[in-house]
Amino acid sequence: MEQFSLSMRTIARYIFLLFSMVVVCWLFMPQRVFFQGLLLGIFVSMCNGFILYVKTVQAGEMALNPGRRMRSLGMLPRFLLAGFAVYVSFKMPHIFSFYGVVAGLPTVPVLTLLVTIYYHISTKKK
Repeated sequence: MEQFSLSMRTIARYIFLLFSMVVVCWLFMPQRVFFQGLLLGIFVSMCNGFILYVKTVQAGEMALNPGRRMRSLGMLPRFLLAGFAVYVSFKMPHIFSFYGVVAGLPTVPVLTLLVTIYYHISTKKK
């Protein structure tokens, strides 16, 4: 469980680095609506990643204590958050770009996959 928490901290660090890079692009690039949508998508992706992290920790605790029962993995709140972000981009296209939101939504899963592949390759070389 400690390795899992350490990996999640590393991924959170990369996500915040990416988020700050998008903020800098938002400040200096003329496509502000796209970057605002991208920021919304990354923010919702971070929220979904946090919900999944909490549910995974709870599932690990449930596995150690078999007397308790896990209700769900939080799929419905994560889908609702993503759907709400897309809905907001449809309702306010002058503020949030739909393409930016859709590009930002899979940020955490893709970054998690890339970090996991990198650690797998780096530990195999040792």
